Amino acid sequence: MQPGKHGIVLSMRTRRGKGDTATITTVAAKANVAPMTVSRVINGGYASAAVRARVERVIKEMGYAPSSTARSLRYGRKGCIGVAVESIHDAWFMGLLGGIEEELAKSHVGLMLGSWKPADGPYDSSAIAAWIDERRVDGFIMVRSTKRELPLLEAASAAGVPVTLICPDQAAEVGFTVRCRNFDAGKALGVHLLAQGHRRLSFIGGPKDSIDSIDRLRGLQEAVASCKGASLRPEDVSFQSSYMPVAGKAAALEYLKRPAAKRASAVVLGNDTMAIVFICEMLRAGIRVPEDVSVSGFDGIEEGERCFPTLTTVAQPMHRLGAAACRGLLDRIADPSLDPGITAEFPMLLVERESTLAPGNTAKPRKPRKQAVASAS
Repeated sequence: MQPGKHGIVLSMRTRRGKGDTATITTVAAKANVAPMTVSRVINGGYASAAVRARVERVIKEMGYAPSSTARSLRYGRKGCIGVAVESIHDAWFMGLLGGIEEELAKSHVGLMLGSWKPADGPYDSSAIAAWIDERRVDGFIMVRSTKRELPLLEAASAAGVPVTLICPDQAAEVGFTVRCRNFDAGKALGVHLLAQGHRRLSFIGGPKDSIDSIDRLRGLQEAVASCKGASLRPEDVSFQSSYMPVAGKAAALEYLKRPAAKRASAVVLGNDTMAIVFICEMLRAGIRVPEDVSVSGFDGIEEGERCFPTLTTVAQPMHRLGAAACRGLLDRIADPSLDPGITAEFPMLLVERESTLAPGNTAKPRKPRKQAVASAS
């Protein structure tokens, strides 16, 4: 067995015979060390490299698996973390969850899911508040939190409940944060569309105060500013109240209200979910994508690869984001003294597909092409 990197013991099967279960005492005896040394190795404490290697070898040979229940009682922990999000019915969130689950699979830590807007119901954060008030979890991951969730984050900080944040829409210096380089993503998408020959671009983002929306727009604006004759007019920039499918439909209806001569030839949506719904509404209205309008988004969800036309996007490493947030949380549960105010940024990947094409071009779109997004820093 290998000790957990986050002070959490990894589970394993006992390989010894019936009635001959390994204990910390028998492991210590065979490794010729004190039981306290075995405990330190298991829980990530100090031990020399030679001693650590010897203890780990003996643990593996004897099939020793410490009791997670006893460990939780000793440290006053629940052995469970929470993951909170606006809605669990979201393709982008499911990508994050895969990375979180992979990290948790290495430990004895359980998972609770919570949302502050279940399905189409009213806003309700009481379940997440109970995690804090009743200490139901040892810490939690907050996904794309907004200004409205700030009281929850402040309550967690005051109660000493560790928190990590994934792509928060509102700045909050209460937890370790993971996010993507959205400025670079917006700029890369703008460069791609301008290289195709588009000169009038439109941006329809998620919430107006969303950090992701703001950064993506800034990147797009910089790309447009560097191209002579290109424009991103004020009337071609708008925002929706969310990143959900209904926002994509509202964006499409607004676009369709304009006379054809006053429409941008390329529309950049706040995320892939919005973009896919936007494409559906265009096709329903008899507007061809990409021949009449090029459409693109952000995130890189699997649905963008399966829809027609396939969606040009700038993909987030969702699995890596989820795994990094989970590792950061487990680290801070094990050692509360770790600095919570650190932000880790991940690069994104431009994926060129069928939904973008040179304006007026009716040629068959090229095969999908991926291109790493260069950082502006």
